[in-house]
Amino acid sequence: MARSGTAPVTLTKWIREVADEPLLLTGDLLAQAEENTWSLGRAKGETPVAAEVVAAFEETARRLGERVTAMERTATFYVWYDVQAGHLKCSTSSAKKDALPFAAEVDPDATLAAVVGGYLAGASPGTDEDFVLPVWTAEVGL
Repeated sequence: MARSGTAPVTLTKWIREVADEPLLLTGDLLAQAEENTWSLGRAKGETPVAAEVVAAFEETARRLGERVTAMERTATFYVWYDVQAGHLKCSTSSAKKDALPFAAEVDPDATLAAVVGGYLAGASPGTDEDFVLPVWTAEVGL
């Protein structure tokens, strides 16, 4: 909730702030996921524009890439829509896109527009038997 006299933080602002948060890229992948995962939602009454949300994630990936390069490492920045939580989530991992720490089957080649569009539309995942989690991935760093 915004403090009196301040504007509410928008979804795109939250996304861009992820690039400045602490980043763990060593050790256990689950520890990395716990440290690096962010749950992002819209402010009350906010109606985000898909193209602006996509641009914010792309900018965040670029800025994370600069940080990861400075660390002389590579990483995967990834975004998905957590239907159960009703939020977009993003994380950064030392794992390659085909080894991200998900229990569900993942499509690591989903477009960012599709992931964001699913969130903005409030899409449901389908049945458990055929569910594949769409995840946008960007290799960042060296």
